[in-house]
Amino acid sequence: MTDEQGLQADDLCTVELTEREVGLLLKYGYPFPDAEAALRGSEAVRGFHRVTIAGFWLEHLIADLVRSMKKIRSRGLLEELDELCDTLKLALNRKTTLWTPFS
Repeated sequence: MTDEQGLQADDLCTVELTEREVGLLLKYGYPFPDAEAALRGSEAVRGFHRVTIAGFWLEHLIADLVRSMKKIRSRGLLEELDELCDTLKLALNRKTTLWTPFS
C-alpha cells in the first residue's frame, strides 16, 4: 500500500525481548545498522525490551540466526536461538503498519 505521495509504507514489527535475547541477536543475528541501533537503544521495562523493527530486517535477522545455528554445537544455545526465531516469527506474523487509508 502507498500513501497519497505514492511512497511505500514501512511495515513495522514490535517484539518483546529479554536482555539475553537482545544479546543473542546482536551476536548471532548480524543486524544491519538500523536494526542494531533499535536493539541497542531499547530500554528494558519490567525485564523486557520492546523493539520496533521493519519486517524486512526482521526476516533477515531470522535468516542470519538460522545460518548461525548451523555452526553451533551447544544444544542449550541451539534451543535458545530456536525459541528466539519463534519469537521473531510471531512478531513478524503480528506486524502492524503505520499506513492508514485516506478517506
